Amino acid sequence: MARAEEILKAWKPTKIDFGEGRVRHVGQIAKRYADRTLVVIGRGSIKKSGILQEAIQSLEGSGITYKIVEGVEPNPSKETVYRITYHLLAGNFNCVTAIGGGSVIDAAKAAGILGTTREGEIDDYFGVGMVSKKVKRIMNLIAVPTTSGTGSELTKFSVITDASLHVKKLIFDMAIVPAEAIVDPELTYSCGNRVSLITGLDTLTHLIEGYFNNVDEGADPEANQRALIGMKLVFEGLPRVLQNGQDREARRMMSLASTLGGSVLFYKQAGLPHLNSFSWSNVMDHGEAVAVMLPYYSAYYAPTIPEKMKKVGELMSVSESKDIREAFVQGLFEFYRKIHFPLTLKEFNGFSEDLIEKAVKDASQNRMKLEASPRPVPPERSDEILRTIMEGAYHGTIEKIMNL
Repeated sequence: MARAEEILKAWKPTKIDFGEGRVRHVGQIAKRYADRTLVVIGRGSIKKSGILQEAIQSLEGSGITYKIVEGVEPNPSKETVYRITYHLLAGNFNCVTAIGGGSVIDAAKAAGILGTTREGEIDDYFGVGMVSKKVKRIMNLIAVPTTSGTGSELTKFSVITDASLHVKKLIFDMAIVPAEAIVDPELTYSCGNRVSLITGLDTLTHLIEGYFNNVDEGADPEANQRALIGMKLVFEGLPRVLQNGQDREARRMMSLASTLGGSVLFYKQAGLPHLNSFSWSNVMDHGEAVAVMLPYYSAYYAPTIPEKMKKVGELMSVSESKDIREAFVQGLFEFYRKIHFPLTLKEFNGFSEDLIEKAVKDASQNRMKLEASPRPVPPERSDEILRTIMEGAYHGTIEKIMNL
């Protein structure tokens, strides 16, 4: 934990204010950037927990003018982004404070784009580097995560749902990186076991996928070390949090791990498990989708990353084995059993085999992600390879995957 804190303290792209009770200083922090801030929140859980009241008292104590916009939904829609933008412009706010999970922070990033450029529609900014063509950086955004999962407080991503097309769209741009992140483990104490599990698995997947990534290997020589530190924290901290949600040390571990995950994804993109969550959002949450597929896609990656796989296996205390792939997968399965998480797709209520075909079709169209995989998926074989991996995940076997 001490090493993780040192890393976050030295992080440059976003200033990180880490520690228990730091949310009570949000007013002083906001004062560094502006005198008027729009506060963006989700659907009200932070009101019940008292977090919002503490933040408001701090803003008022520092003389900050504010307005609250609430109701950001999971998988935020374009309509929500426009609603936030309306209040941002109507109130002439010069800063945004997002208090919530990844969806709240993503929506705030997208609204910050329109509030800064003051032109175009959000569709104009989907893709890579489209915001930077207009502005060097959006207005100052203070991100205050209330879960330990997405790492959105550090990343250059914003994922917005186009409800009319039933698809999620990505904004990928250095210009939307938050100015400051307040990472306060106390804000996660009120998270129930389900939220803690799903967000914790999202964190683990970010760390492992970022570590396995070979395409961006030279982008940041220290990213892999951050990923390993984060994984160690999750393997110890997540079971403890699920056993006792008031285990403060374990909550601190997960907050550190989540933010480290964001720092890894700042330089190294996620891999194939992130292909399928969009297709299965009606039957499982994002964290569940990426985590359940992680062992099976890793089995496909194995020939290209044996040493990395061995290193993660050591963190899971996997026994020495001639077959690193089998040992790694079984190690992950053992960890999933420990935290009572399904090992197969068929264990999810409402999951049917026709959803595999939907995911194969959707994923095969994401050529960029397929080619950036630690073991690239040839476009001409993508249907066959993806179907084999997903069918393995449905039945709980990697035998056919190992023959790909």
